[in-house]
Amino acid sequence: RRDLRNFSREPVASGTIAQVHRAKLKPQYALRGKNGEMITDVAVKVQHPEVLKQTYIDIDIMFEGAGLIFAVPFSKAEFVSGMQRQINFEWEAYNLQKFKQNFHEEISEGWVTFPEVSKELLAPQVLVESWVEGKTVSELFDGRNPNTKNEKGPHYTQKKTEAEVLEERSKFRKLKAYKDKMGNWAKTIFRTNAKMFLKDNFVHGDLHAGNVMVSKDNPESIVVIDAGCTCQLEEEVRPKFENFVSAMCEGNVEEITETLVEFNKKETPTANLSRFKQNIGKTVKKFVGSPGQDPDGEPVRIGAFLTAVLKEIQKHGMMLRSDVAMSLVTLGLSEGLIKQLDPKFDCVRGTMAYIVARNQEKASRFNFESVLSQW
Repeated sequence: RRDLRNFSREPVASGTIAQVHRAKLKPQYALRGKNGEMITDVAVKVQHPEVLKQTYIDIDIMFEGAGLIFAVPFSKAEFVSGMQRQINFEWEAYNLQKFKQNFHEEISEGWVTFPEVSKELLAPQVLVESWVEGKTVSELFDGRNPNTKNEKGPHYTQKKTEAEVLEERSKFRKLKAYKDKMGNWAKTIFRTNAKMFLKDNFVHGDLHAGNVMVSKDNPESIVVIDAGCTCQLEEEVRPKFENFVSAMCEGNVEEITETLVEFNKKETPTANLSRFKQNIGKTVKKFVGSPGQDPDGEPVRIGAFLTAVLKEIQKHGMMLRSDVAMSLVTLGLSEGLIKQLDPKFDCVRGTMAYIVARNQEKASRFNFESVLSQW
């Protein structure tokens, strides 16, 4: 607090792990923006007391009491290791710095950015980063989505007064004004995620609507925040993972099942594996009608497809290596955000184009960035 001014006693936001206060840095601690400008307006992220102890209790409940009911089939030890990093803000600062390095050109172009971080005021329980004047996508939606057939917005009910409905309609009209930008945001998030996965192999592991901000100063771009959770594949696994994603887009049952069995770390009875392969075949038919399309001719719903596959893995007593499991969950999460912004966005087509571009780039025949610029 001695190094800060105008520290807000009441938090401006609060989450499971920490709460955020607004403050100003003293000039000697000012951050530097991408153009060298001094930044003194900051967000101070302070970890809740006892959060580390409570996290371990919650993990025990999830694994031993509830059997980790959400379908993320990897070991408790690996899950604990990931959580330890997420609640250590020194790791989050490192992640933000690495993202800034990886996206140096894109930040210069102005379509994505990450908060600046103070190294001098950093601690495992405290993170000081540049203040972003704007709103998260979640706050903009406020529980509503302008991609709706209801053009008038909220309507009268017995539980709402006329004044309440008129206020909600006013918010809804403001939200509609963002609709023309939402397609661009979806495209930007897709480009960001594709680069993280296929180019950098360093991925934001929690890219939901609450962790993507729209800056008031530049509403055409996005700001990615809360980078405590990241995932990264071991180098020898990357080609297999890319082949698996391609197989899912194309509906290649044999490639999907063989790769998942190869990713399995747990000794599994042969009978279980046989049933698993049969069930995956049924799952593929449910979600893929032809390469890139579902049985109704629409783009394959990767998120829903992955959820079904992960449930089959858990159901048949298998356990994925943690880097693969987290990457799959992250892939599904980011697709959900993209579809929320633009329901018609074809993630499958874009993903396949990037995979082809990456393979060609390896052979020095293609520039990966040229494909990014076309989306």
